[in-house]
Amino acid sequence: MVSRKTIRLGALLCAAALFLSGCAKGRAQGDSAAPPQDGAMGRYVETFYEMPQEINRNGGVNWLDDGSLTVISFGEGLYRSEDEGRTWRQEETDWFPMIQGVYCLSAVMGPDGTVAASCSGAMPEAARALCGGEEKEEGNYCVFGMPDGEVKIVDFGFTQEDGSCIETFVFKEDGRLFAGDMRGRVYEVDIEKESLRELFMSERSVGYIDFSGEILMAVGHDRLYRYDLQEEVLLPQDETADAWIRQTIPDGTVAWTGGGYPLAVAGSGEPDVIYLASGDGVYRYVPGGNVMEQVIDGALSVFGDADAVLYRFRILEDREFLAVFQPSTGLVRYTFDSSVPSMPERELRIYSLEENQCVRQAVTGYKRSRPDLYVRYETGLSADGSMTVEDALRRLNTEILAGEGPDVLLLDGLPLDTYIEKGMLQDIRPVLDSLGEELFANVTEGFADGTGAVYAMPMCIRVPLLAADREMIGQMDDLEGIAEQTEKFRAAHPQGGIFGISDAGTMLRLFAMVSSPAWTEEDGQPDEAAVAEFLRQVKRVYDAEQAGAVPEHTERLRREAEELVSYGVDPLQYQMEICNNVLRIPQGYAAAAAGYVEGIQLCLDNVTSVLRTENGLDYRIFSGQAPAPYLPVAMVGIRSKTTRQAEAEEFVRLMFRADTQEKIYDGFPVNRAACEAVFQFDEENSDNGSMTLSVADGTEQELLLYWPDRAEREKFTQYVEELKTPVFAQDYLCGLVCEIGKNVLEGERSAEEGAAEIVKKAAVYLAE
Repeated sequence: MVSRKTIRLGALLCAAALFLSGCAKGRAQGDSAAPPQDGAMGRYVETFYEMPQEINRNGGVNWLDDGSLTVISFGEGLYRSEDEGRTWRQEETDWFPMIQGVYCLSAVMGPDGTVAASCSGAMPEAARALCGGEEKEEGNYCVFGMPDGEVKIVDFGFTQEDGSCIETFVFKEDGRLFAGDMRGRVYEVDIEKESLRELFMSERSVGYIDFSGEILMAVGHDRLYRYDLQEEVLLPQDETADAWIRQTIPDGTVAWTGGGYPLAVAGSGEPDVIYLASGDGVYRYVPGGNVMEQVIDGALSVFGDADAVLYRFRILEDREFLAVFQPSTGLVRYTFDSSVPSMPERELRIYSLEENQCVRQAVTGYKRSRPDLYVRYETGLSADGSMTVEDALRRLNTEILAGEGPDVLLLDGLPLDTYIEKGMLQDIRPVLDSLGEELFANVTEGFADGTGAVYAMPMCIRVPLLAADREMIGQMDDLEGIAEQTEKFRAAHPQGGIFGISDAGTMLRLFAMVSSPAWTEEDGQPDEAAVAEFLRQVKRVYDAEQAGAVPEHTERLRREAEELVSYGVDPLQYQMEICNNVLRIPQGYAAAAAGYVEGIQLCLDNVTSVLRTENGLDYRIFSGQAPAPYLPVAMVGIRSKTTRQAEAEEFVRLMFRADTQEKIYDGFPVNRAACEAVFQFDEENSDNGSMTLSVADGTEQELLLYWPDRAEREKFTQYVEELKTPVFAQDYLCGLVCEIGKNVLEGERSAEEGAAEIVKKAAVYLAE
């Protein structure tokens, strides 16, 4: 392990330059990227400069009057480069101890070397000493380091009750300092007078701030704020820029908690010209105009990488650009080269119904290895919600039937069975077999048909688990076994929660998650007997749960669900995850827990940590009517009539390689080495944080979380190797079962009557 004090000198990676999108042809906002006419020449190329990896969270790169560059790492201090970012060295400073060991929101350095930092929390000892021993216990304080060595600590009056603090500092090239707070106010800061002068207030807090001459520009959640510093007036809104911002950040996120921005704006040396940068690339814009001209395409640059986080963006001379990303990516210089084609001649199209980070990670790795290929990742559903699922599927199917569809498909949400039946997908078994024994064989076999062909393969899986008393759980082999054990538990314990679920719809959804594959015959028609059996067994569990329910506990859990809704969390989805349900055992609301896990952090570690504290508990695979089920995520297929056969297979092969799969966060990788690497992320038994649980008796209990140890890792991996049945989303049939099944669980009709009604309605739907 490299010491935190080790100085890593970056290397200029000239040989790794990648080709980017054309500047010769801009494109209007909203148009999809497509290769231009043959023969068009000229596009930007990238040159990468490494940054010290240990700086972690930081305030971005600063440009100084003496020509040097600096970065203030919130955890390590000041780093300086005197060769335009090629190499870096760490420097000792008088001001860094004032921000060390507290939460730093922003730390920047001005052109003359002045430092401005905003901190939250109790002051470190060095800061208290400077303040004469006084300590600001709460709220926000700011640290200013002057070029002559003087250090000042300033309290601008923000408190926790005020609900705000300075979260952004930015220096103008002339040395003037500006700031933004959490409530949307933007200020000019007078360090000498220790005062703030409010310029304007946005609807929410602003993100990236920069300048175009005497115009201060700030990215808002749905608009670009432009403030004239000379006239001291907020300029009228720019409809074109605002529409582009709303499209680019539809959720209104203007800054990431860990640092960096989804969207940046920068002035240029050209009068009335600004540039905006995001994951889509870089755009040139004249305020008041009606066209956003794309000059760098995110699909062909690091801007579009799944793991790229933009910290700073600067326009250099001769229309060159410098973008500063997180340390793992570094500084990237963009230089226009008229000798290369403006767009690669060949194109590979990747499609998913919705944006998927697993696919985005694979696109990132592939396009870096193939600069000669344009890798276009498309999504069927737009971020603004203007396209329905039905419309997106209709458009995609029309393309595929015309022989013009995407080359590689992410099949989540698509009619997989129909695509296979109509021969629209090719057998990717040879591609998967070329990886040798890298993949979990049982997952691959779970997707094989009777001939051994595989038409879809998930990049990762979610694993359903069941936790309960060791003796009790040993008999829960299937849905009937679970029902029998819950009834036995109720007979021995007349009062108290079993699964802690009092809502019939939630209980149906939970058990449907591990049972739905049993509800259809081989011809795809609903199996009435299997549906009736499902309803019968789940009703046994529900009746046992209700028989000993404690009204006070039920009411508390109901209020908890309402609180989740207020935070934008779906309570039903929340209870599909065992990491949430298992906490109800130490809280005293339940004796057992079920649901899926998709990772370790605050997921599997919740389960294993609870098991360490609750004697007699154990966990196993959660099987319902489907034996050893698992939930596939990011299912990949290749269109049978692709014209890019070799490239599509190469891309799919990369999707399942360990180096790609190690960066997956939507589930556990299906690559063995990558799954092992997930567990190696931290040291076994290491402190993984803690949480305070509100116990049913009104007390509080602290739950310490631990990173899984070797035994826990091996046990879970063994379970993964035993998984058999992939569970696909069957929205319509599941919806019917849960809708009509509520009446069965609540005693309004029998299981047989409910199953008959479900099959009848399903038949009408299938006939249509």
